[in-house]
Amino acid sequence: MEIFTGIISKIIEYAVEPVGRQMGYLINYKSNLESLRSQLKNLDAAKDRMKHRVDEVERNGKGVETDVQNWRKEADGITQEAEKILGNEGQAKTKCFRGVCPNLVSYHQFSRKSAKLAKKIELHAKEEFPSVSYEAPVEDICAIPSQEYTAFESRTSMLKQIMEELKNSDTNMIGVYGLGGVGKTTLAKEVFRQANKEKLFDDVVIILDVKGKNDMEIQKEIAEKLGMEVKEPQSMAVRANCLWRRIKDKNTLVILDDVSRRIDLEAVGLVHVRTCNLLLTSRDKEVLFSEMGTQKNFPLDLLCEQESMSLFEKRAGAVIKDDRIQRVANELAKKCGGLPILVVAVARGLRESSLEEWKDTLRRFKNFEQKEFTYKAFFIIEWSYNQLDSKELRPLFLLCGIMAQSNNGCFLSDLLKYTIGLSLFKNVRTVDEARNALLSLVKKLKDSCLLLDGYDDGIVRMHDVVRDVAVRIASRDQHVFSRDYYTELDESPSKDCSLISLRRCTIPKLPEVPWECPKLNFFLLGSRERDYSLEIPSNFFEEMKELKVLDVTGLCIPSPPPSLQFLTNLQTLCLDQCVLGHIALVGQLTNLKILSLLKSKVKELPKEIGQLTRLQLLDLTGCSALVLISPGVISSLTSLEDLRMGSFKEWEGDLNDGRNNASVSELKQLRQLTALEIHIPDAKLLPANMFLDIRLERYTILIGDCWLFPDIDETSSNMLKLKLTTNSQFDEGIKLLLKRCEDLDLDGMEAANIISYILESDSGKQLKNLHVQNNDEVTAVINSRHAFPILESLSRDNLIPQPFQELRSLTLRNLPKLIGFSSKGSTSVVSTEAEEIILENEIGGPTKLFMNGKVLMPNLTHLILHQCDGLRFLFSFSMATSLVQLTHLEIASCQIMEEIYDTSTTQLKTFECPNMDYVVMDSCESLKNIFPASVAKGLQQLRELIVRKCGILEEIVAKGVETTPEFVFSKVTLVQFLYLPQLRSFYPGLHVSKWPSLKTLVFFECGKVEIFASEYSRFQERLYSGLFCTSIKQPFLLVDKGNPFPNLEVLHLDENTKIWYEAHGPLPAELFINLKEIAFSCAHPQSFHFLEKLHNLEALYVYNGPWKEISVYEGTSSGEVDAVGTTFPHIKNLILSRMQELMHLGNDNSESIFPNLEILKVYSCARLKNLTLSTISFRNLTTLHVVNCEGLKYLTTYSVAKCLHQLKSLEVENCESMIEIVASNEDEDSGNYYEIAFSCLQHLKLYYLPSLRDFCSSGNCIVRVPSLNSLIIEECLIELKISPDGLLIQSGSRPERQQITEEVEEKKEDDGNDTV
Repeated sequence: MEIFTGIISKIIEYAVEPVGRQMGYLINYKSNLESLRSQLKNLDAAKDRMKHRVDEVERNGKGVETDVQNWRKEADGITQEAEKILGNEGQAKTKCFRGVCPNLVSYHQFSRKSAKLAKKIELHAKEEFPSVSYEAPVEDICAIPSQEYTAFESRTSMLKQIMEELKNSDTNMIGVYGLGGVGKTTLAKEVFRQANKEKLFDDVVIILDVKGKNDMEIQKEIAEKLGMEVKEPQSMAVRANCLWRRIKDKNTLVILDDVSRRIDLEAVGLVHVRTCNLLLTSRDKEVLFSEMGTQKNFPLDLLCEQESMSLFEKRAGAVIKDDRIQRVANELAKKCGGLPILVVAVARGLRESSLEEWKDTLRRFKNFEQKEFTYKAFFIIEWSYNQLDSKELRPLFLLCGIMAQSNNGCFLSDLLKYTIGLSLFKNVRTVDEARNALLSLVKKLKDSCLLLDGYDDGIVRMHDVVRDVAVRIASRDQHVFSRDYYTELDESPSKDCSLISLRRCTIPKLPEVPWECPKLNFFLLGSRERDYSLEIPSNFFEEMKELKVLDVTGLCIPSPPPSLQFLTNLQTLCLDQCVLGHIALVGQLTNLKILSLLKSKVKELPKEIGQLTRLQLLDLTGCSALVLISPGVISSLTSLEDLRMGSFKEWEGDLNDGRNNASVSELKQLRQLTALEIHIPDAKLLPANMFLDIRLERYTILIGDCWLFPDIDETSSNMLKLKLTTNSQFDEGIKLLLKRCEDLDLDGMEAANIISYILESDSGKQLKNLHVQNNDEVTAVINSRHAFPILESLSRDNLIPQPFQELRSLTLRNLPKLIGFSSKGSTSVVSTEAEEIILENEIGGPTKLFMNGKVLMPNLTHLILHQCDGLRFLFSFSMATSLVQLTHLEIASCQIMEEIYDTSTTQLKTFECPNMDYVVMDSCESLKNIFPASVAKGLQQLRELIVRKCGILEEIVAKGVETTPEFVFSKVTLVQFLYLPQLRSFYPGLHVSKWPSLKTLVFFECGKVEIFASEYSRFQERLYSGLFCTSIKQPFLLVDKGNPFPNLEVLHLDENTKIWYEAHGPLPAELFINLKEIAFSCAHPQSFHFLEKLHNLEALYVYNGPWKEISVYEGTSSGEVDAVGTTFPHIKNLILSRMQELMHLGNDNSESIFPNLEILKVYSCARLKNLTLSTISFRNLTTLHVVNCEGLKYLTTYSVAKCLHQLKSLEVENCESMIEIVASNEDEDSGNYYEIAFSCLQHLKLYYLPSLRDFCSSGNCIVRVPSLNSLIIEECLIELKISPDGLLIQSGSRPERQQITEEVEEKKEDDGNDTV
């Protein structure tokens, strides 16, 4: 009976239960589908939340963590899978047996898939992440090549000298000096670009206009450009320590332009370490040499006559082709004295002049032939000034000169407010007319070379030489009183003064007796520190009744002084970046046209502001604390033309009597409004057709709570960011705005309707940037009739783009089902029917992203693909030939991509990539190769090639039809092959490759690359000689005889790659004559023979070798001479890692192999017993790091420690047997006192040394560390601290002194034949 019962239970277990489970899928069909819908809604909400977080991260210039990107990618895939099931639900309801019975198979399949997917979605939606973002580096604008730069021979040769000096390890501070306007800043920018291009340093930072900044501002800007977090408030000392820690282990170049005084580099954090190089420019050599201590100084001379004339002709334009004018031009070019700024100013000033004007200018210049050069410069720039239209351009030029004093730049937004207040432009009535006039006149000043482009679109700059002339003219002719640092009340302006500019004030109070300035029309008052409390006496403005512009910046003003009400002629009032209290008094200034509270901390805009009925511009940008605007204030400002209030979000609904705050409906009363910046957090607050009633020319309008207000300026494009929730909100007013829109962002349910309207109404002609998010219904953004002719940027999840003639950059991320680019009428490789029958776990999609030649993007330069898992190929031949402008190609995480170029057609043999200079392939697990041979031969502009994490990649270049192809990569400087476990060769067959510009070549975790390189002729000879019975292994590279790597400086080889291979003979060291850094595995016992010939080698990284001892000796126990090593006086950096057999760095009798070593790092050498023998000279050592060396009982002896005069960084970690850091020698007299002075030591770290008893074993030993500023002691038995007089003191009791000696048994154990 028991047997029968057991059988029955098994039958139930194996038969009945599974059947019941399958029946359950049929019974619960509807509930399973409903569960799937419910879970999908939860996932959509989670995706929205994550999307908002990621958008905020990207807007702030940060990077998104990989696990977050993977989660979003998986969420999109799951969503598509769920939508497919739900979308095909109707198929389950079909009938079988001629419509008599329900289709139970379909019901079962849909129900089963729904149940499983609902559970999967539930788990995915609940997943959480500790962090979404990380700090990503921001490219400096100086990295962009300047269109104004001219590569003259004198400048090119100096650039070359500076770059060579930067490579000199003995020099770390270089100076460039010369006259103002000679081109120092331009040269500094070129050094910055060249250093980045050549990758000489890990970090390169340039700080311009240093003379206008104090040390703290310089320090802060350096930290920001290095990507460090700049905390406020934070002392200079704390930030200096952070900055020092940032640069001490990285090669860093800091360029400080226009230094005019001594900068305390140590206080800034730029201490003199080998890893930090400085380039300084100055007008004064003494500042560089005497005050800053530069080691090498380069004088930047004037241009020679030929260079001056060449520059003159370039700037003067076509008029110079007239032979009569050219003769005059030659003379004028000489009169400019070779100073570039003067050459350009004169040439531009005469560009459209007649012959008579040219001759008259030459006559004037001849009178100043013998004058002092600086006076000549003043005269020439003043001459350019006199050529300007006197009514508008001249006063604007002088105003720019005054405004640019502190940092050589001024904001266009400030200039607009000032010029309107001063009525500088005639016959101008509106703000828009004033803006157009300003931009037009600024362009004319730029054309005359009296103004320069700013580093941002909203800024203009002025060269310091031109600025000095402008200030002198203004002081002479306009009685301007201007002080950049106003620290004392020892002087006051004259009665005739028309303009006062006091920047960076540090005085506590303005004078009690008001300044009597009856002609004053402009007053600028700013503090050196933010929120500075400068007391303004109540009667201070009484004698300034003609004042038209008042700008008070960065002050704390609880309430304006009562005398402000006497300024009845005031047109512009700027209280920017201030802390403001009650400002009702401002309402009495009824003639105001401009009121600016830019980035000020103000909580309320009181009802009195509504009295400013003549106000044309109100700027509340960045007033994040503003929470209350009295009802009716905005609607009362009936003359308002320009309203900027993007940071205010406390809008209320309709115009009802009970409201406490401003209503959006008030804007409908502003009939003059033409420019608007506003953020309405909820579309429900928007009155119907509001934007029909106000005709806007310029706008930045955000509707919805998912947007952050952008940084904009006077030149910004019209921008709309819309999150509409109902069709009725998409009214005629919004449609009117779309016609002028240049930047459009769409979110939510109405995005598809808006896109459809744009396509049908042809409203996209002005559109330059389009972004769509959180709407799965948008499947196309173009049809056959309408396009976006000037579109430059397009982004959206799950988007299928089509041809764009002006598109320059295309980025596609997280699109696992992307079906490619195709024009109408083209056929997809995978048909619609095929997609509908995709099986579980099968990946669909086309084989190529670009399907036919009709999809043209002739101006595309950047193409980036991330996580497009449906693509097996990227280019067809016809598409590839249309992308001839492509320079940047980056493909990552495209899991089924097999080839970049479809090689199924022989047409590809004619294709070239003439402009491709940057290629990155990352995490493409199915990729077989990178380039066809025909494409590789055409990569004449390629500079960087990076391939990593491609699991089955065996070759870089696919096999071609040529017997022995030759690949010449004339401009490649960087090649990295990382985590490529199957990579075997660059090209699978006989070939020759040449790398004349290659500087860095890195292999890491490329286990199948066994031989790095061999000469082609030698390999071919051995290949055909038949000397080997087994097949010869092909090297990764076959190179031509001669010097295929003339500029290679950095070579990192994998641990499986032999640096010496018997079958091919030794790797010829003459191929690497310029090598400065090499990393390799010393598996071959004679590896040092190769290194002996590398006379420029400075850094040596050795890992995974059998050596027991590193030494140089003559003679063995048998009496034979066996010199197996030599000295390496040029090596300054030595790293030994994972040398499991290494016991000694030499012996007591061996000579020093590394006599000039500066950096020694030893990692994971478990059997190492002795570190400080004579093999290594410690007199120049600056860095000593020892990690995971369990056999070490002490780090060094007293006799060696007292020689460490240059040591700056000492770290010892995870050495479990270490008893003391400094051990006593056997012959020491214990009765004497000993002193060890680590005079340069700045950083000391001891971590996890569980056996450590003492820092120094001798009880009579004193350790001095006068420069130490970083002390880290963790997981150790002892505690150390620094005394006020710079002594290293151990806390608590001192254990008994222990003598450390070498044990004979250990020495015997060390003996062996594996000594090097």
